[in-house]
Amino acid sequence: MKKISRRDFLRGSVAGVAAAALGAMPGTALAEEGSKKLLFFTAFIGDFGLSDMGYSAAQEVCEEYGWDMTLVEYGSYDAALAVNSFYDALETTHYDYFLGPDWYISDILNDTVAEYPDTTFILYDTGRDTVYEGDNIYGISFAQNESSFVAAILQAEMTKVGKIGVLSTDSPILNDFSTGWLAGARYAQNDLGLDVEYLHAYLVETSMSAVYEQMNVMYDSGCDVVWPITAQMMLGAAQAAEEHGGIEEGYFIMGCDYDQYSYFKSLADEGSESAVGYENILTSITKNIAPCAKAIIDSVESGDGSIETGNRLYGVAEDGVGILENDYYLENTPEEVREVIYDIIDKIGSGEIEVPSYYDFDTYEEFEEYRDQ
Repeated sequence: MKKISRRDFLRGSVAGVAAAALGAMPGTALAEEGSKKLLFFTAFIGDFGLSDMGYSAAQEVCEEYGWDMTLVEYGSYDAALAVNSFYDALETTHYDYFLGPDWYISDILNDTVAEYPDTTFILYDTGRDTVYEGDNIYGISFAQNESSFVAAILQAEMTKVGKIGVLSTDSPILNDFSTGWLAGARYAQNDLGLDVEYLHAYLVETSMSAVYEQMNVMYDSGCDVVWPITAQMMLGAAQAAEEHGGIEEGYFIMGCDYDQYSYFKSLADEGSESAVGYENILTSITKNIAPCAKAIIDSVESGDGSIETGNRLYGVAEDGVGILENDYYLENTPEEVREVIYDIIDKIGSGEIEVPSYYDFDTYEEFEEYRDQ
């Protein structure tokens, strides 16, 4: 697997995420008696998304350091249950490290971590405006606006009909995707001189059937290259692309968070009939949990303090977000387009291109005005 990101921009633990989703994660056989303990805490694994990616990152860390890992799944998208399970897990055993998303527990974290000063807490997929206090808590906030900017450029370079689209949902982090994507589409028009139109739309719901139906609306509106930011519902979009002629006719999609092409291909190779249209996933826009978590742990273990506590933004320059360049991407993306993408990544990483963020707006109304220009 080749990587770019600033020519080293992409990453995305392909095999690990796929294995997590399949329930075949590697063990922590290197753990020794008396070794450190890491708690991975989430609603549940098997979501084909950020929970599985975090679990894979936890496994990688424990394999590398020879630590024990405990998985706690609280089993519901319910804040009260999450908080109770969080306290129960911490009271049961002493853990040296905690890793997990801050979903549903963010409101109580600052008070809680002070009660466990010997545990290092690492939370990922945090909101950019989240504030953590204390000298034992780290937040990983992803600059998805930057990778979304690159996604729009790729779509604009690859469209055959001159109209691209994005499907999102109306929530802060997803609106950060949208903000970066809209900036990229406008950059393609105004700075790259591409003759391209763009369409932004929200999903009413995130079921497989709803994604499928909304994709057909996008195609009927004249788009060919559409990015549905739908994580595990991606196959609804893949099927719609297939029915419109697929990647050979220019109707392709991009995955979200991890290498969804490789994962769904593994299902198809095993005989699954559910992965219809996976061949139309050109690439995936990733959030790179493992390298960010490892960098924090390396800083803590070495004692060098290279990474400060608190919530931190991980973008292109920090290898926090990426666009995956697997063999399928190389096969289907012309070299001249890849060179444009490399150049855009370089400019974002160096600061020459400053990508706007949803969190730059003081009010939702300001974002609406930007979105609807």
